Amino acid sequence: MIYYIAGSRHIARNYERFRDSFPGSKGEDRVMFVMTYKMEEEKHEKNRRTARIIAAIAATLAGAVFASLATDTSSAWYEGLALSPLQPPPWAFAAVWTVLYVLIAVSFALVVSKRRVCGAAVIGYVVNLILNALWSPIFFLAYAPGPALVIMIALIINLVVLMRNVSAVSRPAFYMLVPYIVWLGIATVLNVSVIVLN
Repeated sequence: MIYYIAGSRHIARNYERFRDSFPGSKGEDRVMFVMTYKMEEEKHEKNRRTARIIAAIAATLAGAVFASLATDTSSAWYEGLALSPLQPPPWAFAAVWTVLYVLIAVSFALVVSKRRVCGAAVIGYVVNLILNALWSPIFFLAYAPGPALVIMIALIINLVVLMRNVSAVSRPAFYMLVPYIVWLGIATVLNVSVIVLN
């Protein structure tokens, strides 16, 4: 029965180790074994959860740094663009994205902190971070607002699916993504305006 509950080689090895630590067949020995076994597994689960949270935050930070390094608003190409009157100044973009990446990181961390992690949501976050990181070099370095718009649309579709998956896992994590999708809508309009005006 214990092997059935364990369900993994790692836990099975723990079972063997703890069983050998409590020889005999008395009820007290069995109770002691089960209690110690559960405490050990809780410790391992806590460590795994901490590792997942750190990985989620690190992945988000990496995406943010990459996108920031690929953003160049001082290039001759960008300064020569005809921009929409609604275009915010560069410092506003930096401020907004800083807040958004913090929200994304916390949302991601909340999802992976669950005992049963939603694999679809984790994949959604990773794909989202990759698409987000791709937009900046395509727009600012490749000077290609058209392909950048395609990336933006894919990003929005991904985020809609991600939010649906996240809503079933953590409502706070879901709400933290709401400002993100609102901003992507604004960014899409600005991306389209660059194509139309130039």
